[in-house]
Amino acid sequence: MGQGREVPRVGDWIDEPIVDPTIPDRDRWRMFGAASALLGRPDPVPSPWVRRLFGGFAAAAGVSAPVLAVLAFESGHESVGIAAVLVFLVAALFSGVASGGRGERLARRYAGRYVVPASLDPTGIGLLTRARQAIEDVSGSRVHRLGMLDAIANDVVLPGRLWDIARLLSTQAALRAEQAEAMRELMTPELAAVLEPQRQALERSVAAVTERVWELEVYAGRVRAADSALRAHELQKSNDRYRDLLAQTGDVEGLRDLTDQADVLTESLREAVEAGQTLESPRPASNTRD
Repeated sequence: MGQGREVPRVGDWIDEPIVDPTIPDRDRWRMFGAASALLGRPDPVPSPWVRRLFGGFAAAAGVSAPVLAVLAFESGHESVGIAAVLVFLVAALFSGVASGGRGERLARRYAGRYVVPASLDPTGIGLLTRARQAIEDVSGSRVHRLGMLDAIANDVVLPGRLWDIARLLSTQAALRAEQAEAMRELMTPELAAVLEPQRQALERSVAAVTERVWELEVYAGRVRAADSALRAHELQKSNDRYRDLLAQTGDVEGLRDLTDQADVLTESLREAVEAGQTLESPRPASNTRD
């Protein structure tokens, strides 16, 4: 990690839903391939006779697959085993075509428990981009891959925090659109009396979410510092070679500098872990950091 890290383009993930982590894994994975339905765009569902035809194919393939598997086991022929796997995959494919409309069913079942970034307004997308970047910095760090950080903070808290942020941003975007529509009306004292406290409430909510995003960025910054310290720690293993080089040239001051170097890895890791642990108990935001 460092100055060379690449910020992901919004278009790379804007149609990928952010899903409530408590939804079963199987359905969560299915939702990633059903962005159109989650955005309210109807899936291209096959006609009834096509679905019946593929349903028949799926049933036939489903019966054939276990028969081929038994034959492969008894005969020991690898080719029969491969055929059984292929038939099973074909059965799954035909079954999927026959079912049709899966995305729409998932959208109805989990309404309110997912957010597609493409549905947000520019303000929401900006904050969500920052939150995602911070989390990707953490999950892509070497200290995370080596298991040096708090696994609970990274594997449980971070997905939950991203979902909370996305959920709030979605609500805020809807309320901003509602306010914008109301502002196009003739402004009367009565309308202004209603809109002003609503506007203030929305601003306070945005400030609180911005604070949560900032906390993620603080954690990511600590993790990047720990990555840098890890790299420095690894480079220190080459100090003996540099000492030999300096000794050969009689550089006493350079030898002293190498000897006095402090290992900052332990301190950097401690700060990164503490920053991650603060995410587990979100505190109310007192101010906004942009």
